[in-house]
Amino acid sequence: MKLSSHRKKKSAHKPWFVRAFERDYLDRYQHRSDDAAKKEAAFAVSIMKLAAGASVLDLCCGAGRHSRALAASGYNVIGLDLSAALLREARKIPVKGKGTLRYIRADMRRVPLADASVDGVVSMFTSFGYFDSERDNQRVLNEVARVLKPGAAFVMDYFNLQPTLANLVPESRRKVGTTVLHEHRRFDPTTRRLTKTITASDGARREEMCESVRAYSPRELKAMFAKAGLSVMKMYGDLAGAKFDSKRSPRCVLLARRKKDAA
Repeated sequence: MKLSSHRKKKSAHKPWFVRAFERDYLDRYQHRSDDAAKKEAAFAVSIMKLAAGASVLDLCCGAGRHSRALAASGYNVIGLDLSAALLREARKIPVKGKGTLRYIRADMRRVPLADASVDGVVSMFTSFGYFDSERDNQRVLNEVARVLKPGAAFVMDYFNLQPTLANLVPESRRKVGTTVLHEHRRFDPTTRRLTKTITASDGARREEMCESVRAYSPRELKAMFAKAGLSVMKMYGDLAGAKFDSKRSPRCVLLARRKKDAA
C-alpha cells in the first residue's frame, strides 16, 4: 500500500465517499476475495429467482468482484460506481463465462438507466447510507425501484445495527505491506452515523481518511423500501442464507421486489 504526498491536499474538500474509494481501498480490504464474491453472488441470484440471461445492475460495484461473478454465471451485468480508480481496476480483469459485463461511472442517486429496464439489482457490502441527507439516501432506493421491472428483485447487503454497535471495536491497528493502519470507530447517536477514521502511516508519510454511513435499523430500512415502492419479502442474517436475528446476525440482507403497480 503506497501513500501519496499530494493526495491529501488535492482531496481535502471532497466528500468522504469520493476520497475513500481510491486505489488503496483495495489494499485496505484485500481480504474481500473473488472466491467469496462468487458464493455471495450465487446466493443473491438464488433468492432473486433470476432467469438465465437476466439483466442485473450491481450498484456500487467497486472493483467488480460481484459483477464478474454474476457475468460468469451467465447474466448480463451493469456495474455502476462513482470511483474512477476502482472502475479502472475492474476493467483490467476479463470476464470468464457466458454473460456480459459493462461498467459505467455514475452517482447512485442518479442511475443513467431507463425506467423498468433491469431484471434485478444487487447492493453488496454496505453500499448504502453514505449521504448526510436522508432525502439523498431515500433517492437511492427510489432509483432502484425506478430501474427495476415491475415485480423484479433487489438484494441489499447491509450491516445489522444492534450487534454491530454492541460489538464495535473503538480502536485497532493493522499492517498492510509497509503501511500501518490505525482505525478509530465511533457511533454518533445524534446524527445516527457510524464513522471509521483511518490514519495510514508509512515512514514519514501520513494520511487520514474516513468512512461514514447512516446506521439504519432493519425497521427503518423496511420503511424506506416501502416508501420507494419496494416490498421486503424476507431478511437473512448473512449472504449464506442464515436466519435473520436482529440481536445476533452480523448482516441484514434484505430481499425486496418492486411493487407491480409502482409508479
